[in-house]
Amino acid sequence: MFNTTEVNRTMPTLSDLGYEATTAYLIIIGILGFFANSFVILVLLKAKINFRGIHNKLLLNIAISDLVVSVTAVPLSASSSFAKHWLFSNVGCTIAGFVMFTCCLNDINTHAAIAIYRFIVICKPQYDYYLKRNTSIRYILAIIWCHTLLFTIVPIFGWSRYTPESFGVSCSIAWFDNSAAVLANNIAIVIGCYCIHVIIFTFCYSNIIRTFSKTTSTVARLREEIITDAHTLKLESMLKYHKILTYRKVTLASLAMVSAFLIAWSPYAIICLYFMISEARPNSTWPYIVPTMFAKSSIVLSPLSCALFSSSFRKSVKQLFSKSGEDYNDMEDGTELQAIAPLKS
Repeated sequence: MFNTTEVNRTMPTLSDLGYEATTAYLIIIGILGFFANSFVILVLLKAKINFRGIHNKLLLNIAISDLVVSVTAVPLSASSSFAKHWLFSNVGCTIAGFVMFTCCLNDINTHAAIAIYRFIVICKPQYDYYLKRNTSIRYILAIIWCHTLLFTIVPIFGWSRYTPESFGVSCSIAWFDNSAAVLANNIAIVIGCYCIHVIIFTFCYSNIIRTFSKTTSTVARLREEIITDAHTLKLESMLKYHKILTYRKVTLASLAMVSAFLIAWSPYAIICLYFMISEARPNSTWPYIVPTMFAKSSIVLSPLSCALFSSSFRKSVKQLFSKSGEDYNDMEDGTELQAIAPLKS
């Protein structure tokens, strides 16, 4: 049995009913996460979608990461919750904590890359062509994974560590350790893996929304031109009108996915920050377990957001299962359109 003495000295454990509820929740999350992310991967790989796009490859990176969590860290926690203690030794705790933290950090890094990419495409179209022509997805993924591993490998080599969480059925960074070295590492994680990303999301999407607000009159004018002059083919007007609407839809899907991720993980980040700056501990385990369990729901919320808010994804699903095998229109993807004109009124 894994030694949880250090944790249990300062924190209460769950009741039998609490462990049973946690087990059921983790099983449901694991199953839904497995099928949802497998389906997203299938659609991205098999549908006649413009898979050359950087945006879609970044979505694939998130789906693969969430799938790994659903088949590794979640089952380990679910089985341990059923047994009411951690079943897989110190090494297993380190592996589970490393996988969960690595995949979580990979997700938020990828969301940041998507936000920056959407910002360039929409707000800085003069750099869009250069980006697509000279930037390889391999370089972007390399930056994402270098940043990810920079923070997740450190605890394995002794600066901080992966340890059981308060209820003893899942593992994470040692947020409860206030020693100087561990506290320094935890502060670096909070700043480098959460705060900076929130700033990136706020900057990119606020500028995107501001840019879109300036195109309202342009959209109305283009729509009027297309309707009133329907007998005349105005290809440039139609393409520009379609481009603006498509960019809005793709950005809405991206914003929905990152919002779902932040909603899932922000309570956990806040409670961890609280542990770092305060020595006070609640008498109940629920203030610890609720943010932790809610954070794990991100592996379901991410593909769900993609399905609900991405019209191109839904069209790809229809195309994939269509008996007629209708061709997918590359323009619907919204990631490979060449800039006809800046998105300004």
